Amino acid sequence: MRGRPSKSKIRERIAAIINKIGLSYGYEIYKFYKEVYGDVTSRIIYYHLKKGAEIGEFNIIRTKSELGLYSWGAESERVYYAIGPYAALKEDGLITASKINYEPRELKYDWEEEIQNYYKKLREKARKVKGKDAGRIINKCDKLISWCRMRLNNPEEYVKRIESIKTSLH
Repeated sequence: MRGRPSKSKIRERIAAIINKIGLSYGYEIYKFYKEVYGDVTSRIIYYHLKKGAEIGEFNIIRTKSELGLYSWGAESERVYYAIGPYAALKEDGLITASKINYEPRELKYDWEEEIQNYYKKLREKARKVKGKDAGRIINKCDKLISWCRMRLNNPEEYVKRIESIKTSLH
C-alpha cells in the first residue's frame, strides 16, 4: 500500500481524550493533550481533528460562534467534536486519558440522525464493493453496530439495518 498510513497515534490519543470528556472543541482538546501526553502543537491537533472527522473517527456535533477579546478579533468559531463510530480506542490511551480531571458536558444531540447518515454511506459503499474489500465494509458495520448500542437506548432497528448490509456482502 502506498501513501501515508490511515492510523495515527495522535488521533488515537485525541479519541481517548474525547471519549473521556464526552464533547469538546479543538483548543480544549489541545490543552488536555499537552497536559496528559506532552508537547504538541495546536496545528497538529486541528489537522487530526479534521482528518478524524473525514474518516468517521470523530463527529462534528455543532459549530458555535463565541464572542470575546481574542488576538485575531472579537469572535471565535468553536467546532465541537464527539467520538465517532470508527475511532480507535486503545486501552493504554484510555488509561492515560483517565488522568484528566474533568466533568463531562451534558450532551444533547440527535444520534439517530447521525447513525442514519453513516448507515446510508455504508449501504452505498456496499453496493459498489467487490471481493476482498467486502471485509472492510463488514468491519465498519460491526463498529457502527457497537457504536449504535453505545449511543441509543433502543438500537435494534438500526442494528437490523446494518446487519442486512453485512448479509448482502456474504
